[in-house]
Amino acid sequence: MRLRYLLLLAFSASVLAAPVRVSLPPLLGALPVAVAQKLGIFAEHGLEVQLVPLPSQRDRILAFQAGQINAVVTDLTSALMLVASQPGEAAIAAALYLPPQDGTHLALITPASYSGLTTLSQLLEATKTRRLQIAVPRVSDLEFMLDQLFRKYGFSFPSELSVGQDNLLLNATWTLFGMTHAAVLPQPYVDYLLHYEFEGKPTLVVLADFAGLPIPPDVLVVRRRLPPETVEKFLAAVSEAVARIQGMSREELVDLAMPIAIEFFFPGVNLATAAPEDRARVEAAVDALRIPQFTPPAPVDPTLFAQVADWAKSKGYLSRNLAYAEAVLPGQ
Repeated sequence: MRLRYLLLLAFSASVLAAPVRVSLPPLLGALPVAVAQKLGIFAEHGLEVQLVPLPSQRDRILAFQAGQINAVVTDLTSALMLVASQPGEAAIAAALYLPPQDGTHLALITPASYSGLTTLSQLLEATKTRRLQIAVPRVSDLEFMLDQLFRKYGFSFPSELSVGQDNLLLNATWTLFGMTHAAVLPQPYVDYLLHYEFEGKPTLVVLADFAGLPIPPDVLVVRRRLPPETVEKFLAAVSEAVARIQGMSREELVDLAMPIAIEFFFPGVNLATAAPEDRARVEAAVDALRIPQFTPPAPVDPTLFAQVADWAKSKGYLSRNLAYAEAVLPGQ
C-alpha cells in the first residue's frame, strides 16, 4: 500500500513538473499566449511552457490526439470536433479571444476586378447562373459564419463550392489574384489585404462584414489530465498578458507583438532581408492594421456553443449532440 502511495506521489510530481506543451495557430487568441511566453509571465506563475510550432490546423489536431501536446488554441468548431473525438481526453478550458461583434473582425471579400461583383445581393443572384467559389476552410468557425450570413438572406451555399484551406494566407492570396470569387477572412488578414498595395492590384470590395451575427471565440483546449491548478495558472498568466497589452501604447505593442504577429499570420515575410520596395509595402500595410481589443480568458457562452454544435451536427460534422457540460471544464 505504501509503495503504491509513493508511486502515485512520484507520478503526480512528474506531471506537475512536466512542461505544458502548447501549439498556437494564426488566430488573434494565440497572441496573448505568445506574449505571456515572451515576457516570462508563465515562469512568473510557476509554469514551464513550451510553444510547439506546427505548420497547419490538421497537424495541431493530430498532435493533440497523439498526446504530443497538452493544449492547443483553436476555433470553437475545431474544439468541438476535438472534444467529440476524444471525450475523455479533451476539454475546452476557456474562451481566449472574444471577437468584436461590430463588423470589424470578419469580412466576405471579393476581387471585383475579376469577379464583377460589388454587392452581396449580386453574389447571391450570380450563384443561380454561375459556379461561384468561395475560399473558406471547411469545418471551421468561418464556414459557420458564412452559413449564418447566407441563412439570414434565405440562401444556402453549396458546400462543394467551398474551396478554402486552413491556411488563411493562401486563401487570401487565391482571392487577391482572382483564383476564387470571394473569401471569408478574419483580422488581421482583412486589413492587410485591403492595404497591401502593388502595381496591378485588383479592386477589393467587402461584400459583407457579418455585423449583427454572433462570432464564436478562439478557445483553449486542454488535456483533461492536466492538473486543475496548472490550467488555472496558465489562464491567470494569459490574463496578465492581456492586461499588460492593454496598458501599452500602439508603438510599444507594435515593437513587442508585431514580430510575433508576422510570424503567425504571414510566415515567410522577412523584413530584414526584403527588398526596399517590398519592405515599404509590408510596413505600409502593417501600419494600417487595427490593433484588436484583446480580452482576458472567459467562459464560453453556452448559447453560442449550442448554436455552433447544432450547426456542426446539421452539417454532418458531429455524429451526435454534444452537451456543454461534457465539452467544457467544470467551473467555466
